[in-house]
Amino acid sequence: MATANAATNYLERRLLHFLFKNNSLSFSSPGDSIYVGLATAITNTGELGTSEVTEANFTNYARQQVTPTASGSTGGWTLIGSDSTDTQTATNQNNIEFPASGGGGTDTVTHVFIADASSSGNILFVGALDASKAIASGDIFRINAGNLTIELK
Repeated sequence: MATANAATNYLERRLLHFLFKNNSLSFSSPGDSIYVGLATAITNTGELGTSEVTEANFTNYARQQVTPTASGSTGGWTLIGSDSTDTQTATNQNNIEFPASGGGGTDTVTHVFIADASSSGNILFVGALDASKAIASGDIFRINAGNLTIELK
């Protein structure tokens, strides 16, 4: 489906401050606020911010919250990797389903992104779909379990 491996400037800066400045930028409980969104265009795939993402706007569209996974329990994400592997990944454990489009035109979804809020907020990761998908009235966009992968290398 999609692999998101482009971390944004916002996320990179927060991670460094979390590690080396004792969380001086207040990176509090990020796992409680993880939302998956759909985009119809990305104008800067390198170091983007919210303004470079053209978010889907079909009727009934809303970002979908994916809850964090506590160690040893089921939840929203499966983490793969160890201290000795180059690539660390997180994949969705369950389907992520967006509400059926109620009409209002057709959006062509090209990217999936991870954000820290249900609207506005900060984009954390972005990745292109394997194939773009036109959303027409009545269509449901679903990311099947295991098909959204976040990679850190």
